[in-house]
Amino acid sequence: MTACPICGKPVDSLRAPAVKVRAGKVVAFCSSECAQLGETKPTEMPAAGRARTPASGVVAPTAALESGPVIEIVHEPASGVVTSARDERIPAPPVLPDVEIKESKPKRGTSTSDTLDKWTLTDEQVGERASTGTSMAPPRSPLPLIVLLVLLVGAGGFLAYRYLIAGRGDAPVADPAPPTPGSAVAPPIDATAAAAPAPPIDAVGRARTTLQKYLKAESPRIQRVAATALARTQDPDAIALLVAALARETSDVAKLEIAYALARAADKRGGDALATAATAGRSRDVRAEAARLLALLRDPRAVPTLANYLDVSQLRLGAAEQLAYVAEPKALKVLDAIRADDKASPDDRARATIALGIAGRADVAGSLQALLTDARFNSFAAVALAQLHDPSARPILIKQLEIPSLRVGAARALRVLDPALDPTPQLPALALALDSGKDTDQAQAAEAILLLAGPVEWSKYP
Repeated sequence: MTACPICGKPVDSLRAPAVKVRAGKVVAFCSSECAQLGETKPTEMPAAGRARTPASGVVAPTAALESGPVIEIVHEPASGVVTSARDERIPAPPVLPDVEIKESKPKRGTSTSDTLDKWTLTDEQVGERASTGTSMAPPRSPLPLIVLLVLLVGAGGFLAYRYLIAGRGDAPVADPAPPTPGSAVAPPIDATAAAAPAPPIDAVGRARTTLQKYLKAESPRIQRVAATALARTQDPDAIALLVAALARETSDVAKLEIAYALARAADKRGGDALATAATAGRSRDVRAEAARLLALLRDPRAVPTLANYLDVSQLRLGAAEQLAYVAEPKALKVLDAIRADDKASPDDRARATIALGIAGRADVAGSLQALLTDARFNSFAAVALAQLHDPSARPILIKQLEIPSLRVGAARALRVLDPALDPTPQLPALALALDSGKDTDQAQAAEAILLLAGPVEWSKYP
């Protein structure tokens, strides 16, 4: 406890109603009235409460010890010896108005660091903020506001230059004069120059390389897909892979597909396997499928099996459709009868018309052209028109090159339509498909390239 220098009442230095700073020491008053009187009446400075710690580290008490601590501001003088005397280099602090410091407790939930930060100010800042009622929180940096103002000013200047200065010329810009004869003019940049189609031989080489790569794939499925496509070129590695697959395959239907790929590659083993299955297959479905594949190869060994179904009402249209590939007279008669039957459904008549076109009947070309507008039959009608070398099929077939599942059949039909076809316009899109993410899409694109740009013999069979 200390005594008020005006009235002598005991005052707790930490809880004094009013304090002032004199010669670097805090003087506590019992009331604000005494603090005001202290401005005109000389006051006695409180005695030093505790001696400084000497070099020995032992604190020696003075004669008068106070119960409360004395807040003391220590300066380091120019001599380097720390004392409580004021540093002559620093001007004397100005006389501050009365500051009344009331005891307050931090709000519950307030962080310790937030409370302590308010007391990191100097004595002068404390007095000034307390007298003006300013918050004790440390001042915020104006840097974000300055940066925002700079950005706004810069953006405004840019827009002003862009639209008010740069966009306004002294004179209108005249259109460039046309070049005179003989003058050097830079050619326009062709945006498609980088995607210029590669020569057919390069496209065929890329297609073969892609398929040969998949012959060594880990997946037996993609191996077989690639071998089936590459076997069109009578590639020995593809044929060897198909022969090995045929020997170990257990599914009758899968065996027929492998045998067909071998037969299409002019390998006699494939045709013989199909002929055997067409007559001695374990079920009617296997025999019918084997005969259908023989018919696609225009192999007459398909006729006996398929002809047996021409007398079965539920199977005769399907059998006649397959026999149309070998132009079997009995099958053509059935197809003509279906087209002329008023009781036959429109779909059956459309199927019969397409089959007659496959057989080479030019008299159905008009009906096939009408079917090009029917989304259910236009792809089949286009293939039949290609067999008749009718150019009206070309737009549909070119469009089908964009569909992975249809592009192989469309490519073959285009080559049948025009054996001397220039495939250059269609090759860029197919070359891009060679780099697609799906292996089956790449294999189908490669096979389509072989059919379009390779020797015409490769497109002989579907």
